[in-house]
Amino acid sequence: MRAAGLILAVLLLLGVALRPGGQRLPLDPDQPIAADGSPTAGQARTIFDTQPLLGAFGGPPRPDLDDPKELQARADIDQRWVDNARDAIGPWIYRKDWRLCEDGDRVDLINAVRLYYDTRGRQKASFALAGPGGKAFIEMSWATPLDRDIDAMVRHLAATGFLDTHYVPAQSYPEFYKVIAHTELIGVECAPLKLINR
Repeated sequence: MRAAGLILAVLLLLGVALRPGGQRLPLDPDQPIAADGSPTAGQARTIFDTQPLLGAFGGPPRPDLDDPKELQARADIDQRWVDNARDAIGPWIYRKDWRLCEDGDRVDLINAVRLYYDTRGRQKASFALAGPGGKAFIEMSWATPLDRDIDAMVRHLAATGFLDTHYVPAQSYPEFYKVIAHTELIGVECAPLKLINR
């Protein structure tokens, strides 16, 4: 009987201590859940706010992609691909002999033109996303004397028919079509190729 009375007294004290409607204390910032039980109430800090390994205290500020130093660093990273594209098309500059109609040479020429204008188009699109400074920077990077010679050579080869524009689709190579946009295609010097991926 005495044990039952003791248990009843403990339960009564617990009931009084835990009864709802009491005065609530302000939320301590280190409490993981707000006082009303809502995980969104208050400004409760979490492990992500207190542990540096999990990103607390913020990371370094994000770089400004339109900053000239950042643009130059990105251009330096891409320089190998740019050089490869220019090197691939380099042997074709000023070459205007009938051997360009041979299937092997034409396939090599078309692949070089595709590589060059694909690289140029991708890099211009990527840098344009950085902002107006990025767009101006990359336009200037692709306006070297060599690039102007390549554009002139491609316009000439397209106009004379040595470079069949059907093998360089507009939707895949918009930079190529910007270059030949005002070029009158006056001839078809070479017979159509038998096998090439379009």
